[in-house]
Amino acid sequence: MTQDRLGVVRLTLVTLTSILFWSCSALVFLLMGLLLWPLRRYPGVQRFGQRWLKRAFTGYVQVLGGFGIATCDYSGFEKLQRQAGGYIVAPNHPAMWDVVFLLSKLEPMTCIFKASLIRNPLFSGGAMLAGLIPNAPAIRMVKRAVEVLGLGGRVLFFPEGTRTRRSEGVLNPLQGSMGLVAKHSQLPVWPVLVQTDSAYLSKGWPVWRLPRRKTHLRMRVGEPVICGVDESVSDFNERLRAIYLKSLE
Repeated sequence: MTQDRLGVVRLTLVTLTSILFWSCSALVFLLMGLLLWPLRRYPGVQRFGQRWLKRAFTGYVQVLGGFGIATCDYSGFEKLQRQAGGYIVAPNHPAMWDVVFLLSKLEPMTCIFKASLIRNPLFSGGAMLAGLIPNAPAIRMVKRAVEVLGLGGRVLFFPEGTRTRRSEGVLNPLQGSMGLVAKHSQLPVWPVLVQTDSAYLSKGWPVWRLPRRKTHLRMRVGEPVICGVDESVSDFNERLRAIYLKSLE
């Protein structure tokens, strides 16, 4: 069998495996969500859901590695393990699967997700169980994130609001909601610097079109920043944006 045909077989197998994996995971989360629906507001139930979500993403990372699709090098994540109390993890977002690798590595935490994904039947069970926060409407999202942080929770927040647009270079402008959460919580924001050697799953890349070669990702945890009491939201966002640009360009 030629190398090209082996590549087609490999991509076909990983596609079928991915569909089966996420279909089964979605069904399990949906069933657990229905059983635990009356208790969905309890922090213990949400922590349970977040742990299961982490296991699902960890399993899928193993699938990607096993098929030679993607690997990720992590650096500095031990700093987060030493951080007590509430904090925000703020990664840049070059590709759709950043969240898969991040949640397989991070401790279970509350995540801010695209509202349309949370409403998707495939993800709604897991979203409810893990207490995911929809990113719209923005005012409600900011309020909910600040509440979670105030109770000592940890929040995963993609400050670009969407995947990086190629027209913007290595980083989109940061969303005002990022600065609002940082200002009202007065808690550390830990930037995570994500780099990839492939355009796979970047903005505009179709999910079904798998890469021809293995993708390597690198994720580094930077140093924490806190919004000053007298600092404006826009000034904080510019200060945070400068940290990403200095490390990514």
